[in-house]
Amino acid sequence: MTAGEDRGRPIAATRQVVEMFATEALLALDKYERSLPADATDRGQQTADRLAHWWKQLKMDDALRGGGGTDAEQILAKAADLALDPHNHEGLRVEDAAAQAKMMADFRGRPTAMKDIADFRREFGTAYGGTADVPASGDEWLAQSLTRLARASLLRDVVTRGAKAELSRPLRDAADELVQQGQKLMDGQDELAVRQQMSAAEDASYRHQVRLVVGSLVYAAGVTASGAPDLAQAAMLAPAAAVAITQTVKSWNARQNPPEPGLDPAQAQLRSVRTDLTNTLDTPTPATRRDTRAIRNATTRRPDHGR
Repeated sequence: MTAGEDRGRPIAATRQVVEMFATEALLALDKYERSLPADATDRGQQTADRLAHWWKQLKMDDALRGGGGTDAEQILAKAADLALDPHNHEGLRVEDAAAQAKMMADFRGRPTAMKDIADFRREFGTAYGGTADVPASGDEWLAQSLTRLARASLLRDVVTRGAKAELSRPLRDAADELVQQGQKLMDGQDELAVRQQMSAAEDASYRHQVRLVVGSLVYAAGVTASGAPDLAQAAMLAPAAAVAITQTVKSWNARQNPPEPGLDPAQAQLRSVRTDLTNTLDTPTPATRRDTRAIRNATTRRPDHGR
């Protein structure tokens, strides 16, 4: 592994953590919005006020700075822009924020389509098998997720800046811990993606087996209706019967021996990693004022292209 690759993976790991909690903040905001009465005339304004409240209280302005510009980060940033805009009298709808973020991405020539909120809901359920431990209140989940996002963003900046900033040992230790957990998160996500591909391939194989059996039965019906002598029919039906029996036995065995009950191993791993990350980020980040200044200076410093 080259030096660049060795440094690149820790940075990618922390950015993945930031994306994770940007996604959760977005889902929490969506949950809060959907908890309001559908016919409430001020539904959009209530949603905007809630996001603006936590955004200001947690000083989130710099949280998404320097990130990878993932779908969740872009949509959350657009939602914050709408919530904080004093000239916006329409309030905030998460789907509108997603649509506007998509328009901006398309305008900038983004090569791939941006996810919408339904995609995030589905992926979140798939990742943890529908068993992620989240607050019943969208407002509480929003506050938790934004807090974790802010702390993860600070630690991401510590890793990204590297030796450019002179930082305290406790802060660097906290960043190293986040890197380790972020790498486990990436590994778990990769494992889940592989298992999903395998499951899709198995489903395709099962559908193929069903088509073979159905085709064999149709063929058998045609032979029977042909009026051929019994011996001739038996000879023609033997291959079809063999296919039908073989595929039926395979399908029966597969259905009678399903995987062990409970979470998929990859889902269980991701749930465990998420628990570790939330426990870590629910503890205040050990950053001094000097640390904060050093990170900001390293962030605003022009890159040294000569080295």
